Amino acid sequence: MRRFHQLAQKQRALLLLNIQPGRASVLDEVKALRDWLVHPDVGIALDPEWEMAGGQVPGDTYGRTDGHELTRVARYLSGLVKEHDLPEKPLVFHQVATSVVREQSALEPQPGVALIKSADGIGSPGLKRGTWRRLVRGLPDGVHTGFKLFYEEDAKGSRLMTPKEVLRLRPRPEYVMYE
Repeated sequence: MRRFHQLAQKQRALLLLNIQPGRASVLDEVKALRDWLVHPDVGIALDPEWEMAGGQVPGDTYGRTDGHELTRVARYLSGLVKEHDLPEKPLVFHQVATSVVREQSALEPQPGVALIKSADGIGSPGLKRGTWRRLVRGLPDGVHTGFKLFYEEDAKGSRLMTPKEVLRLRPRPEYVMYE
């Protein structure tokens, strides 16, 4: 992480530490990164589809989280921002299907934390637009929009969406990630 943090600093960029929790507590995983999160240029990204319950196998099923758990993480980050007088921190949560984030209405924005719901998933431009429409419907107040593209996986059997196509989505994504 040190090497990537140094690279991000050289580019005056943010480093997002991505958590795929498996069976671990998401909040415990975030707290374990405290020494990194007190840096002004480090934020968190969560992949809740990898949050597995007992007996679930990654890749066989989607894991899930809920608005309450995301709010607990946002509160923790908000406390770090306040305690260390840090600039706003991003908390990105990737969502591949509506089932991945339950009780979205329980998500409460916290001071100093930018909540970003990033539409995730691999597929053709048409498939990705459909996922986008489903995931941004009923977006809670204070949650920013994000969109994720995969250089290789999206292009298999189709093509990668162009920047113009992404920016034509409504509402317009405020955060765009290429992987």
